[in-house]
Amino acid sequence: MITLKTEFQKIKRRKIGLTIFALLGMQFAWILWTAKSANEKDPTQGWLNLLHTLPLLNVIMMPTIMAVLASRLSDLEHKGNTYKLLRTLRRPSILFNAKVLCGLLYTGIISVIQVSFLLALGYSQNYAGAPDMYYYMLTFILEFACCFSLYLLQLNLSLLFFNQMIPLVVGLCGSLLGLVLMYIKMYSFLPWGGFLSCALVGMDWNVETRVVTYFYREHSTVELCAVGMVFIWIVIFYVTGRIAFTRKEV
Repeated sequence: MITLKTEFQKIKRRKIGLTIFALLGMQFAWILWTAKSANEKDPTQGWLNLLHTLPLLNVIMMPTIMAVLASRLSDLEHKGNTYKLLRTLRRPSILFNAKVLCGLLYTGIISVIQVSFLLALGYSQNYAGAPDMYYYMLTFILEFACCFSLYLLQLNLSLLFFNQMIPLVVGLCGSLLGLVLMYIKMYSFLPWGGFLSCALVGMDWNVETRVVTYFYREHSTVELCAVGMVFIWIVIFYVTGRIAFTRKEV
């Protein structure tokens, strides 16, 4: 508990939240623009449009956001060369778990804010009908799982490398890869493409009428396996990261 409290104090002192929420603000600005556009075209499609937009933006931005979060939680020990001292006070596994729990809390807060923003935006735009809360709650769970899997990946890299530019570059490359995957297919077994696999709403573009129609996706067996892979990545990244950190020479 003391180690976990120390991690939270570090977050408070370093104002990590301000950095993360600034990046989220850019995402919300884009969602706001698309929401207004969707409402002008067809208010009945508004709630579906929001659920369609969030995973597409997350697959582009979240790899970078999670890279920044993990790096900010790890670079202080690297810069101060305090890992050896901390290991004499606490077992390495406890240190690792404390950083994992901090990331778990942060990714949970991010996901809550995202879904809450979608609901508030939909009501403010006077979308027709009411949101399907089942799909919005499911979106929260799936987006949270995708974010957490990426956080664990980036945390492992941030703990492994002294130079934090390396995991940050991996995060940026993950964002670019997500952008590429988005134009290939709506599912991926790669950790950076999990948001696409977990997207609950699809889009149909009619070339002749130039009308966009949103619909709830029916996932195929392969796509469901891709969704399950998100949770498998969480286990893989946690187990391998914990083993690597406890055995790391400092």
